[in-house]
Amino acid sequence: MMIPGETIADLEREVAVFVRHEHAASGRLGRETYPDLTAAAYGLLAHLADRGRHRPTEIAEHMGIASPVVSRRLQLLETLGLIERFPVPNDARAYLVGLTDEGRRRVAEVQDVRGRRLEALLASWPEHDVRTLAELLAKFNGSAAGPARHCDATGGDVRG
Repeated sequence: MMIPGETIADLEREVAVFVRHEHAASGRLGRETYPDLTAAAYGLLAHLADRGRHRPTEIAEHMGIASPVVSRRLQLLETLGLIERFPVPNDARAYLVGLTDEGRRRVAEVQDVRGRRLEALLASWPEHDVRTLAELLAKFNGSAAGPARHCDATGGDVRG
């Protein structure tokens, strides 16, 4: 299906505005809730809360962050007692990282604060519109989580 360029431009603009607003709000909420956690460190906690234990290299690949950067952030989280290491059966050198009880508690608290913020932002919306937005975002996120797509110079889809 061909989507008109004007529609794509409108969508790109609105997504960019949303991402900027959400990034700023997340950083602010995170600092207010837990000053010792950066937005990036919280992102790793949220990832582990959503997906469970993983190898650091898997986390780096999924989040699109260099492994050394993920390792430094994980060290901070481990120092704060928010994650712990677990051995990988049949591989003495490898380990998985997962949340501690305190890590799960912090993620739940930040999610609660974020949920209250969203509820306040959407208080004037009909419930049906909020549900539709959630469904469309889920659909969009599902597409974004699929195979990597890159566009060539003509805008054609190039799988990579």
